[in-house]
Amino acid sequence: MYTIKRAAELTGISVATLRAWERRYGVVSPQRSDGGYRLYGPEDVRALAIMNSLVNEGWSAREAAAETLRRLSGRDTAGRESSFGREARDGRDSRQGRGSRVAPLRPGARYQSEDAEAFVRAAERLDTASATAVLDARFALGTFEHVVDDWLMPTLKLVGEEWAHGRLTVAGEHLVSYAVQRRLAAAYEAASGRVDGPTILIGLPPGSRHELGLLAFAVAARRAGFATVYVGADLPAEDWVRAIEARRAAGMVMAVPRDIDITAAQDIIDTVARTHPEVVIGLGGSQQNEISGRCVHLGHSITVAVGEMTRRLRIPA
Repeated sequence: MYTIKRAAELTGISVATLRAWERRYGVVSPQRSDGGYRLYGPEDVRALAIMNSLVNEGWSAREAAAETLRRLSGRDTAGRESSFGREARDGRDSRQGRGSRVAPLRPGARYQSEDAEAFVRAAERLDTASATAVLDARFALGTFEHVVDDWLMPTLKLVGEEWAHGRLTVAGEHLVSYAVQRRLAAAYEAASGRVDGPTILIGLPPGSRHELGLLAFAVAARRAGFATVYVGADLPAEDWVRAIEARRAAGMVMAVPRDIDITAAQDIIDTVARTHPEVVIGLGGSQQNEISGRCVHLGHSITVAVGEMTRRLRIPA
């Protein structure tokens, strides 16, 4: 039998994640010692290892938990024999249409909606502690990339809608936005960069300050092995070229979040493409498709965006 700390070490997850998976999804049922401490058996460790592997392969925590329980029981939810054994031998995934790494975005499930509503209520009450607690709980449930794609970005959209409808004040919207910014900034600092990874410049065009999505991308890019140079919001056009030259950047990623950002962004893209045609230019943000020229539209998933930049810049293994 293993203590919770040892079970977490054996399966490569944190104690907080282990507790969250146990509480929310019931993938393990530990015994209790005479002193009341959790004790995990070999089957519990196996379940946690399976679930962690699935989450790392791109499954959401909810789907990974369901698949883990199916694999351990040997049956699917309808009572039929699972095809896991065949899939393990030939490498196929049990869900048709799933790519090898990137899962499709899914509509919010009930537990996601509850957490999103709790986050909105924290904004409504100007309750920083509650907003932080919701973020802590959500980021304990899966990889950074999939929590951002599947929960954080849709929840921030909901916050904006509730502000537009009058439920939230500007102060409430700012409070939770700053809570998210602090969390992303801490994740960026904690992400391990690789000195041998290609350098990419990451920022916003002049006048643009909506940087939460871009900062989330920067965290994911750093986690993927890029040497990131995060220059943030409101970078003047001439400074993009200077920064590329100063850091000898192989690529750049710029978000275009608003229609009023299009003209400045287009000017920057045209200038960089003319002066440094070797630089791979990636674009994100809601208005990215309005930009033309020699650039790559990265879409609206940080998982997909980092994967596309990785493919084009060939991060060494």
